[in-house]
Amino acid sequence: MHDDPRPAALLEAMARTLTDEVVPSTDEAARHAARVVANLCRILAREFEQAPTAGDRGAMEALLDLRGGRADLATLLDERLRESEVAFDERALPVLLADVERRLAISRPSYLAEPS
Repeated sequence: MHDDPRPAALLEAMARTLTDEVVPSTDEAARHAARVVANLCRILAREFEQAPTAGDRGAMEALLDLRGGRADLATLLDERLRESEVAFDERALPVLLADVERRLAISRPSYLAEPS
Protein backbone atom coordinates (compact mmCIF):
# COMPACT_ATOMS: atom_id res chain seq x y z
CA MET A 1 0.00 0.00 0.00
CA HIS A 2 1.33 3.42 -0.96
CA ASP A 3 0.53 6.70 0.65
CA ASP A 4 -0.68 9.25 -1.87
CA PRO A 5 0.83 11.16 -3.37
CA ARG A 6 3.80 8.93 -4.07
CA PRO A 7 7.19 10.60 -4.72
CA ALA A 8 7.03 9.59 -8.38
CA ALA A 9 3.61 11.23 -8.76
CA LEU A 10 4.89 14.43 -7.15
CA LEU A 11 7.89 14.51 -9.48
CA GLU A 12 5.67 13.93 -12.52
CA ALA A 13 3.43 16.81 -11.39
CA MET A 14 6.50 19.04 -11.06
CA ALA A 15 7.66 18.07 -14.54
CA ARG A 16 4.22 18.78 -16.05
CA THR A 17 4.06 22.17 -14.33
CA LEU A 18 7.47 23.12 -15.65
CA THR A 19 6.69 21.92 -19.16
CA ASP A 20 3.12 23.20 -19.44
CA GLU A 21 3.27 26.43 -17.45
CA VAL A 22 6.83 27.64 -16.94
CA VAL A 23 8.34 26.86 -20.35
CA PRO A 24 5.73 28.75 -22.42
CA SER A 25 5.97 31.86 -20.27
CA THR A 26 9.75 32.33 -20.05
CA ASP A 27 12.63 33.46 -22.24
CA GLU A 28 14.80 31.00 -24.19
CA ALA A 29 17.51 30.52 -21.53
CA ALA A 30 14.96 29.91 -18.80
CA ARG A 31 12.98 27.59 -21.12
CA HIS A 32 16.03 25.41 -21.61
CA ALA A 33 16.71 25.28 -17.86
CA ALA A 34 13.06 24.42 -17.15
CA ARG A 35 13.11 21.61 -19.74
CA VAL A 36 16.29 20.19 -18.21
CA VAL A 37 14.78 20.26 -14.71
CA ALA A 38 11.54 18.70 -15.99
CA ASN A 39 13.54 15.90 -17.61
CA LEU A 40 15.45 15.33 -14.36
CA CYS A 41 12.14 15.15 -12.48
CA ARG A 42 10.92 12.48 -14.90
CA ILE A 43 14.14 10.47 -14.52
CA LEU A 44 13.83 10.62 -10.73
CA ALA A 45 10.17 9.58 -10.94
CA ARG A 46 11.14 6.52 -12.97
CA GLU A 47 13.93 5.80 -10.46
CA PHE A 48 11.37 5.76 -7.64
CA GLU A 49 9.06 3.50 -9.62
CA GLN A 50 11.75 1.07 -10.81
CA ALA A 51 14.30 1.02 -8.01
CA PRO A 52 16.22 -2.23 -7.63
CA THR A 53 14.36 -4.79 -5.58
CA ALA A 54 15.65 -7.32 -3.11
CA GLY A 55 15.09 -9.86 -5.89
CA ASP A 56 17.43 -7.94 -8.22
CA ARG A 57 20.13 -7.90 -5.57
CA GLY A 58 19.39 -11.53 -4.75
CA ALA A 59 19.87 -12.54 -8.39
CA MET A 60 23.25 -10.81 -8.45
CA GLU A 61 24.26 -12.37 -5.11
CA ALA A 62 23.19 -15.82 -6.34
CA LEU A 63 25.18 -15.33 -9.54
CA LEU A 64 28.26 -14.41 -7.50
CA ASP A 65 27.56 -17.21 -4.99
CA LEU A 66 27.36 -14.78 -2.07
CA ARG A 67 25.40 -15.14 1.12
CA GLY A 68 24.76 -11.43 1.61
CA GLY A 69 26.95 -8.83 3.22
CA ARG A 70 29.09 -7.60 0.33
CA ALA A 71 27.96 -4.11 -0.58
CA ASP A 72 30.01 -3.64 -3.77
CA LEU A 73 28.52 -6.25 -6.06
CA ALA A 74 29.61 -4.33 -9.17
CA THR A 75 33.30 -4.57 -8.28
CA LEU A 76 33.07 -8.28 -7.56
CA LEU A 77 31.14 -8.84 -10.79
CA ASP A 78 33.80 -6.92 -12.76
CA GLU A 79 36.50 -9.13 -11.25
CA ARG A 80 34.63 -12.31 -12.14
CA LEU A 81 33.92 -11.20 -15.70
CA ARG A 82 37.61 -10.38 -16.26
CA GLU A 83 38.42 -14.02 -15.51
CA SER A 84 36.64 -14.94 -18.78
CA GLU A 85 35.13 -18.13 -17.40
CA VAL A 86 32.63 -19.24 -20.05
CA ALA A 87 30.21 -20.98 -17.68
CA PHE A 88 30.05 -17.92 -15.42
CA ASP A 89 29.69 -15.56 -18.37
CA GLU A 90 26.72 -17.59 -19.67
CA ARG A 91 25.00 -17.47 -16.26
CA ALA A 92 25.79 -13.75 -15.93
CA LEU A 93 24.27 -12.68 -19.24
CA PRO A 94 20.56 -12.84 -18.29
CA VAL A 95 21.22 -11.16 -14.93
CA LEU A 96 23.19 -8.38 -16.60
CA LEU A 97 20.58 -7.91 -19.34
CA ALA A 98 17.83 -7.56 -16.73
CA ASP A 99 19.91 -4.98 -14.86
CA VAL A 100 20.64 -3.01 -18.04
CA GLU A 101 16.95 -3.05 -19.01
CA ARG A 102 15.97 -1.81 -15.54
CA ARG A 103 18.52 1.02 -15.75
CA LEU A 104 17.47 1.98 -19.29
CA ALA A 105 13.83 2.03 -18.26
CA ILE A 106 14.85 4.74 -15.80
CA SER A 107 17.35 6.80 -17.77
CA ARG A 108 16.34 6.29 -21.43
CA PRO A 109 13.06 4.38 -21.80
CA SER A 110 12.92 5.20 -25.51
CA TYR A 111 15.97 2.95 -26.03
CA LEU A 112 13.82 -0.03 -25.06
CA ALA A 113 11.13 0.74 -27.63
CA GLU A 114 10.92 -1.46 -30.69
CA PRO A 115 12.34 0.28 -33.78
CA SER A 116 9.67 1.36 -36.22
